[in-house]
Amino acid sequence: MTRKKKMIRSGVAVVALGLVPLTACTTTPQSRPVAQQRDSAVALNVTEIDDLGPVVTDVRGFTLYRFDGDKPNESTCDGECAATWPPATVADENFAVTGVDRALVGSFVRKDGSRQLTVGGMPQYRFSKDAKPGETKGQGLQGKWFVTGKSGERTQLTARTGVIAGLGAVLTNNAGLTLYRFDGDKPGESTCDGGCAGTWPPVTVEGEKPRVKGVDPKLLGTITRKDGKKQLTVANWPQYTFSGDTKPGEAKGVTVPKWFATATDGKKAQQNKAIALTSATVKDLGVVATDSGGMTLYRFDDDSATPPTSNCSGACAEKWPPAYVNEGFQVQGVDSSLVGTIERDGRKQLTIAGWPQYLFSGDKVCGDANGQGVGGKWWATKADGSRAGR
Repeated sequence: MTRKKKMIRSGVAVVALGLVPLTACTTTPQSRPVAQQRDSAVALNVTEIDDLGPVVTDVRGFTLYRFDGDKPNESTCDGECAATWPPATVADENFAVTGVDRALVGSFVRKDGSRQLTVGGMPQYRFSKDAKPGETKGQGLQGKWFVTGKSGERTQLTARTGVIAGLGAVLTNNAGLTLYRFDGDKPGESTCDGGCAGTWPPVTVEGEKPRVKGVDPKLLGTITRKDGKKQLTVANWPQYTFSGDTKPGEAKGVTVPKWFATATDGKKAQQNKAIALTSATVKDLGVVATDSGGMTLYRFDDDSATPPTSNCSGACAEKWPPAYVNEGFQVQGVDSSLVGTIERDGRKQLTIAGWPQYLFSGDKVCGDANGQGVGGKWWATKADGSRAGR
């Protein structure tokens, strides 16, 4: 499988070698402030990574992570865990940082005697499967591992796009749960507190600004709630999830008066059962085309776009069912000028930028992309018809 390279802009120059493990240390474990000295080696940098913003890296540019199972200045990741998530260590306290507030950086001594870095008190790690600088393959793993933001926060996406049958493309949180807006609110002001906030948990923002995929950044903002937390706003409307939704694809909250799923432009998502093609954020592929139920659409390298021709039939079409549409179908989240159909077995198969579209029999729920890269010829389709992940 070929992965799309992330856009990386290094925020600083690399001025020292990578992190050096300490082989012996007799001091007692404790957190210490970092004293930047003239001859000290740089241990931490900040790098800009597409979709995640400024994140903390080691001096070689490898992404650093934090673990929700840890406590401030205390690592719970040893043994096999530490083999998968190597601790970010330094030889001693004589190190410097670049791009990170020095007051946020410290270190403590692990059980094996090595000295591990902390940012915002949280121990820092690399991920063993990140093969080169800028990779973030560990992001979100087990729901507990997150890339470290420059202020020490988790770089969890605040929101992304998803698909609800009948509603089309909507906003969801990082776990895929539908986001809502409330007619009882006012632009830039939440009136949902107490028991209301228990039923409709506010979508909070960690870090300096919201991290969102598939949404115009100009629509995004925050308000400060009474408890001091920052709540996401889209088109100035405060955003919430619904306690009655337990999995992606659910939008039970739309049955409650005054509550509406939030469309990708911040407006109220309205019922439209004619939508057959839309788009959503799928894993690390970004925004791709999906059918009305949020199932990923694919294109096949052996097909042709000029003229639009399918070369997948028989057993191939059983594994890769053609994406059929009915007369009068509607499109959302994809440029309608790119959308067409071809005749196939008396039915109409969807095309995007001329490329015939398919589903994958190995995808079971919305958001799956198990067909990506299969045989080196099958690729999720981006909203412009191009191949995702290439």
